[in-house]
Amino acid sequence: MDGQKKKQWGVTNPISEAHPSSSDLALNDSLIEALKAQNNFETPEGQNRRDKVVEEFVRRACKAKRLPASAADNAGGCIFTFGSYNLGVHGPTSDIDTLCVVPKHINMEDFFAHFPPTFKEMTNEEDITEFNPVSEAYVPIIKMEYLGVSIDLIFASLPTRSSVTSELKLTDKDVIRGLDDTGMRSVNGTRVSNELRELVPQIKAFRHATRAIKLWSNQRAIYGAVFGFPGGVAWAIMVARICQLYPFACGATVLMKFFNLMMKWPWPRPVMLKTIEESSLGLKVWNPQLYNGDRAHLMPVITPAFPSMCSTHTIMQGTMQVMMQEFKRADEIVGAIHAGKKSWSDLFERHTFFTKDHKYYLSVIAFAQTKDGREKLKGLVQSKVRLLAKGIEEGGEVGVESARPYIKAFERVHRCKNQDEIDRVKQGSMAYYLDAVEVAKLAASNPALEVTNGAIVTTNGAVTDIVKKDEEMEDREIIVYTSVFYIGLTLPPGPARSIDISFPVADFVRFVKGATDFDENSMEVRVVHTRNHDLPADVFQPGETRPEKKKKEKKEKKSSAKRPYAEAGLDDVGSDNCSIYMLAVCPSRAWTPGFQADGDAHAYRIVSKKQRNSADQISMEWHLRHAHSRLLG
Repeated sequence: MDGQKKKQWGVTNPISEAHPSSSDLALNDSLIEALKAQNNFETPEGQNRRDKVVEEFVRRACKAKRLPASAADNAGGCIFTFGSYNLGVHGPTSDIDTLCVVPKHINMEDFFAHFPPTFKEMTNEEDITEFNPVSEAYVPIIKMEYLGVSIDLIFASLPTRSSVTSELKLTDKDVIRGLDDTGMRSVNGTRVSNELRELVPQIKAFRHATRAIKLWSNQRAIYGAVFGFPGGVAWAIMVARICQLYPFACGATVLMKFFNLMMKWPWPRPVMLKTIEESSLGLKVWNPQLYNGDRAHLMPVITPAFPSMCSTHTIMQGTMQVMMQEFKRADEIVGAIHAGKKSWSDLFERHTFFTKDHKYYLSVIAFAQTKDGREKLKGLVQSKVRLLAKGIEEGGEVGVESARPYIKAFERVHRCKNQDEIDRVKQGSMAYYLDAVEVAKLAASNPALEVTNGAIVTTNGAVTDIVKKDEEMEDREIIVYTSVFYIGLTLPPGPARSIDISFPVADFVRFVKGATDFDENSMEVRVVHTRNHDLPADVFQPGETRPEKKKKEKKEKKSSAKRPYAEAGLDDVGSDNCSIYMLAVCPSRAWTPGFQADGDAHAYRIVSKKQRNSADQISMEWHLRHAHSRLLG
């Protein structure tokens, strides 16, 4: 109305207040159909049951602390959701991000000690297909799959409350009073989701565009804070900002504007949905002028709920570079879609991480003797694999331009007969890999396998421990488990050079093995160099082709001219032009063509063919490095 001030969405005026045209609405309809074709809509269930489990968990934990029965019975405990489920943009394969809020009597140790058995006792065992506590994560978490739905459960104890009831409102600032940093990160997930919904002009357009961005970022392998990319909330905040700049646009228009603006955004200028509130409770608020850590953020996307935090603090130079490339690609495609030359399916095409993007990879192998152990180690390694990539990128002497983690792990089951075969599996061998059909057959023929994952199954069905001498393993099957993460390496242009990743690998392995959840008797973690043509078949989708090893042309015998080393580039491992160092990745092994090993240092080095011809020189060089590594601890 005249004389009435228009509402401003966000921290600036809108770019356009135009309403959708008929062609915009037609594009939006086709976008929704494309999302439905990708099975992107679904409504999960189970909230009431989870509430009951949490209440029982709190009651038991209170009694374990010998609190009065009345206090234990009235302590309560609530479940809140956040992330994609809370925002209404979840799909059938989405995790349900869930927060367990409890009173002050319960701490983090109680959560990990009492919640798992409580949940399992109150639930049919067959309904739980995964249960993996990760206490060492940046935000400690229990990852589970319950009734076919993946649930990520985090925890917060409210230090000012002796009871927590269903009337609790997390939007109340008093809720966060007295919380430590971990508790603040946990509670803020729900607070951010709730406030974000209030800051977008049209929730329907926001949800359609966010669903599309979530699908696109997963398809392009640029999703997940733990891997150095924006997580679900960060992507949602970025979409919400575009909604504020185009307050009346439909979802398809928001999506098209998103790629162009994010590609041109003057990073590190932050993406914000509202003015940052100053601290009134003595809490740290994101402020790059005061804090060096905040100033180091490359693509800051700031959460709207007090206290404001950076939701993209894990982004690295390499992952940022990948995102800029993907924004450019997507902007070109949506322009072609608008012109009628392409379809939405072109935007959602699968990534080329394994088929084209890299020539060299690191395989980060998490090995365990049991399935449960594998799940625990997988969570631990996943929480640290970004640090390995970051260490490689930031080590100026390493010789790698960028290290890009892939956003999923590949879980594998292997059947071995002796310790040598187990060692090969730890080193990445797929010779003993069982596909899904073989695993199902094995489970059907050995019912005890599901109970004794990782045990030695003898020919008569008896079961013994896996740790046996080779001579005691004859005629027995050993079932072992791996989860493998991949990091794609990009090398700088120019002449061939040595790639030294020994120190970041050593730091990573030390990190993992030093965690309380790591069991040195049944677990192992290794980092192995893998060429693109050596990648396992299961990383490729139907229709994708594994890269082939290039054949070198033979030189004529008469020619005395030799191609300069500078023109060779980094060639195959084992060729004349490649030298890669890795430390702290394998147990004691004898000299084998291709690597030098020492059981005390737990190290090996991949070397070139010419260098292998001079074993004495290799040994001397390697022991110098060994001495250096010992000085570093």
